[in-house]
Amino acid sequence: MRFPAICAVLTGILLASTAGAESVIELNSGLGPADGAKPVDVTRYEPRRDGKYKIGFSNVFTGNSWVVQLLEEAKWRAAGLPEIESYIVTDANFDPAKQVADVEDMLAQGVDAIIINPTSPVAVVPVLEKAYDAGVVVVIVAADAQTEKATVRILADQVKFGRDGGEFLAKAMGGKGKVIALRGIAGISVDTDRWAGAAEALKAHPEIEVVGEVYAQWAYDQGRKACESLALAHPQIDGVWSSGGAMTQACIEVFNELGRPLVPMTGEANNGFFGAWKENQAAGFDSIAPQNPTWMVAEGVAAAVGVLNGQEIYTQYKVIAEPYTAKDLDTLYRSDLNDSYWVGSILPDEKLKELYGN
Repeated sequence: MRFPAICAVLTGILLASTAGAESVIELNSGLGPADGAKPVDVTRYEPRRDGKYKIGFSNVFTGNSWVVQLLEEAKWRAAGLPEIESYIVTDANFDPAKQVADVEDMLAQGVDAIIINPTSPVAVVPVLEKAYDAGVVVVIVAADAQTEKATVRILADQVKFGRDGGEFLAKAMGGKGKVIALRGIAGISVDTDRWAGAAEALKAHPEIEVVGEVYAQWAYDQGRKACESLALAHPQIDGVWSSGGAMTQACIEVFNELGRPLVPMTGEANNGFFGAWKENQAAGFDSIAPQNPTWMVAEGVAAAVGVLNGQEIYTQYKVIAEPYTAKDLDTLYRSDLNDSYWVGSILPDEKLKELYGN
């Protein structure tokens, strides 16, 4: 999606300070207001505007390297905002009931804002609406929830993510052949939206058949098991659609270990995947890497503070990002960092080397 020039973000979204605001919040330059987004009515949060905020982040789980980097970036962002007096993080471990309980506990602790990466688009709605009605800032990030009662949304276009991969795969396969799919986590909107986009692209080619799909939690180890199982079950595989880069990296390794010729696979902007891509280019391997930035929660933290400060902000932002291709590999791959690094991090380089240095 491209946004009109009036909403274009070139050097960062500078949220204009209003009377009483103590700082100016700058959101990532990779964000732009979504179509139909409106200014937030920040006046409803005036009773909380004391410059000493308690912020809660309800996370879906901590089971892969993408989420680990997300947590580090959000913590770093929160530490840089002097208005935040307390920053609370909980982990739902895939369990919607636990996430609801986590949010209830945050409300009992008197949080001023809740940032949430939902486990379910439906199960968390009542507790989010309870928080919103109580005057708590509600920021939905990364995955969506089916409610109008949210202050700000920060989302990537996950349907586009899946569609971009599906279109690449169909073209690379010549419009025919057998495909296996490595999916994320069942029931989470990120997974269902990505697969909807991919399925739409693949169904445009009647001679392409999806012969198997497995949920592998966007994780390297689970992706390895899933790919091996599918590869052994299907002697003919002409393409791999993957919902995540770490899973694709694992699948490349599985194909090589089984002595199977590499086929077109879709990936993501992950350093381990980029390394595997580079290593196998000489063998004719090609891919595409849609972006799903790890910094969305960090920007959700900043957005929450902006609302509490009474600054101008929109109700919904979308990530502005086109997929990476082979021409980007030499620029983006970092041999000095390990496989767990996700490209585009907002962390300072010294912190990246501390976390991911080889």
